[in-house]
Amino acid sequence: MRPFFSVILLTFLIRIAMGQNPIVFESANHLATAIRDRKITSVQVVSAYINQIEEQNATYNAVALLNKENAIERAKEADSALEKGELWGRLHGVPITIKDNFKTKGITTTSGYLPLRNSIPDYNAEIVGLLLSEGAIIIGKTNLSVLAMDMQADNPIFGKTNNPWDTTRTSGGSSGGCATALATGMTPLSFGNDLAGSIRLPAAYCGVYGFKPTFGVVSLHGIQTDPKEKTNGLKSLAVAGPLARNIDDLELAMQIIANTTTTDQRLVPLNQCTDTFNIENLKIAWTDEFGGVPVDDEIKKAITIYVEKLEKAGAKVVKTVPELNFYQAWKTWGSFVGMQGGYNTSNFMKWMGFPFTKGVLKDVPMHQNIVKPTSVEKYMTALNSQDSMITIMENFLNEYDVFICPVSAVKAFKHHAPSKSYGNFSIYNNPLKVNNQEIHYYMATQAYTTPITMTESPVLCMPIALSKDSLPINIQVVGKRYEDFKLLIIGKTIDDYKDKFAFRLQK
Repeated sequence: MRPFFSVILLTFLIRIAMGQNPIVFESANHLATAIRDRKITSVQVVSAYINQIEEQNATYNAVALLNKENAIERAKEADSALEKGELWGRLHGVPITIKDNFKTKGITTTSGYLPLRNSIPDYNAEIVGLLLSEGAIIIGKTNLSVLAMDMQADNPIFGKTNNPWDTTRTSGGSSGGCATALATGMTPLSFGNDLAGSIRLPAAYCGVYGFKPTFGVVSLHGIQTDPKEKTNGLKSLAVAGPLARNIDDLELAMQIIANTTTTDQRLVPLNQCTDTFNIENLKIAWTDEFGGVPVDDEIKKAITIYVEKLEKAGAKVVKTVPELNFYQAWKTWGSFVGMQGGYNTSNFMKWMGFPFTKGVLKDVPMHQNIVKPTSVEKYMTALNSQDSMITIMENFLNEYDVFICPVSAVKAFKHHAPSKSYGNFSIYNNPLKVNNQEIHYYMATQAYTTPITMTESPVLCMPIALSKDSLPINIQVVGKRYEDFKLLIIGKTIDDYKDKFAFRLQK
């Protein structure tokens, strides 16, 4: 028997011995097929996940809101439909979870923000509507940071989400509930959003797979923002995407959500890809560090070992980086967020608040322009800067199939409280340690994600190893814009060379 399948069989037997229902660690693809072929009922699957949530969530706090009664009723309807020969779609009867800043009709949507704690939308976000149209069943809303504005999932309504590998550590944010729920068997598929790494960082800290699509291919209509804002100002950079326990499930999710709807026709269609990629034919650029930001030695070592495996298998690997000015990328990202995310904050108010943040943010270039007064001229400059970055990255990826780099300077760290807040923005005076060197919280968590946000590139975040203290280590695998499906297929090819480790087995 091949070693990998021995690991799977052993994991399966351990879960049974521990009293776990093995259904809860099955893939969404497998569950969809089994339900469709009537080998198992949707009620059995939904009930298994609800039971897992009720058993595990007190420890991990990943699911903020459980949609129990509605989900079971919908599962009964799904089974009844199959008996009549009706198939709703590719996720018929499959339970999923949704980040608690996507509006869900009839289900509370708080964004972790106290003024919204009793908010019940009367319509679904576009991504939610697409998933429901394919037969998915929402079993719960997952936890996040306040208004999805921090790199840890913690808010005053539901509290903090714990890491599945070590509950004293963060799950990452802002989509931390999504990642922890996947790693602990509370959902087979979850959906979040990403501006500074809010899909990628939780996936990395929890050892699951996350996908940041190309900007503009998945609808963001229906994101719940601060009710003081009349409209969602983030018209650039932010994306919605899936998290899962394998790449096949990410691919299935993207086939569903990367589509226009009658109320959002602005999206750009993705290039389809039916090619296969042999490891011997891949040309891969990689780095273990960029922009002068130090990376944990264990992360660097794991990336090096992983790339050496790819090279030994026949891939051509080159240690290099695109010729981006990373400092400029960080500053430009802040210009976009400051202009769009803070469009309803006057320059006078920014000028009044700037002295309180200037000292704290002197070593955080991506956040300096968020809090500074801005202008139309500065915004035009930022737009031109982004155009240049996109061109540099696209030209770079004309030479390579993918670019591999770190997700974060650190592994999942101990729960880290902010020193104070400025509005809804958390300020951190206490740094994180990287190889005994102190660096700012936001540089440690966002330095490796925000430049790739700026280039609008699709990113597969995938686990490759465990650290000595049994914490996951993930990488970013970056592809060309609109080649998301090609990236996922390449991801499946190189996924075979990661260390084989099981998802966290919970008692």
